[in-house]
Amino acid sequence: MMPFKKMIWRLTPAFTHRWLRNVFFAFHLLPNVWYDTRRYFIYSGINKSRQYQGEQAARITMAYHQLEKGLSYAVPRPNFGQEVVARLLVAVEPFIARYGFIAPATTALGVLDAYVAFNEAAGVDMTVLKARIAGLSKVGRDVLETCREGGTISVSRTELEARRASGFKDFFNSRYSVRNFSEGSIPEVDVVEAISIAQKTPSVCNRQAWKVHAYSEKVDMDRLLAIQSGSRGFGEQASTVLVVTCDLTRFVDVAERYQAWIDGGMFSMSVCLAFHSLGYGTCCLNWSKERGDDIALRKVTGIKPEEQVMMMIAVGTLPDYFKVAYSARRSLDEVLQVH
Repeated sequence: MMPFKKMIWRLTPAFTHRWLRNVFFAFHLLPNVWYDTRRYFIYSGINKSRQYQGEQAARITMAYHQLEKGLSYAVPRPNFGQEVVARLLVAVEPFIARYGFIAPATTALGVLDAYVAFNEAAGVDMTVLKARIAGLSKVGRDVLETCREGGTISVSRTELEARRASGFKDFFNSRYSVRNFSEGSIPEVDVVEAISIAQKTPSVCNRQAWKVHAYSEKVDMDRLLAIQSGSRGFGEQASTVLVVTCDLTRFVDVAERYQAWIDGGMFSMSVCLAFHSLGYGTCCLNWSKERGDDIALRKVTGIKPEEQVMMMIAVGTLPDYFKVAYSARRSLDEVLQVH
């Protein structure tokens, strides 16, 4: 005889099957989501009850990178970012007192040094800030001489063209986040070519869940960038704004709850490298947003609810000469563990 449970299952309507499956997966999903949420709450910087070196380093890096970005604009505003400078100094001082002159504090000092130099060249009195910076170190100016890894560097379009053709290492290292575009147009055929190149990105079980929404009309780009809100000062120069998403319907298991970000992030990097290979500049625009901004973006774009937004990417034509943010990479000892 047929087992009782199997017989009941066969006699149950199909819609009830679906409901039961949904209940099963919901109860399976919730403890996994709690497992992730609990770990994030305990160890991330939102838990202010604990003091982690990594959290303090992150706050320093976030602050100095804001100054780097401002310095890399086509026409930086003299004395910009005073509140960021104050926040950076407040973060750096206890870090140095506790851990000494190590990264990212050394890089932060290099960025502040570049910030001072820019403002002094623009005629801004930097006496107070220079004294504050010197006070961070007992040896004062000598330390700053070893901290010039932060700030900006100048590059040329012809230099990038040469480096792109010099092998993968040079190709990869010659790609920068560009915040100074020449405002030229990008032919649609090149947008198609770049996305076609990026299609070679690996994905879980080759499901290729990514999608790209490309916008080139100024009114559309302005709406998107206003919601993203992190590209003021350079986003208006972009020729195209991309919204990279991943289709959640392509993922079928509780264990794949974060796979969209993994595949989508890998694909987004491929998109940036593909445009770089075609001679265009890109800047990834952060989409670490709460639900209000996500809802606003969907209202403006009509992006479907099953598409998870990964990021925006500003794409533009390159001027002959421009500056890019340049800060030290973390040491290999911190990144690589050979087991």
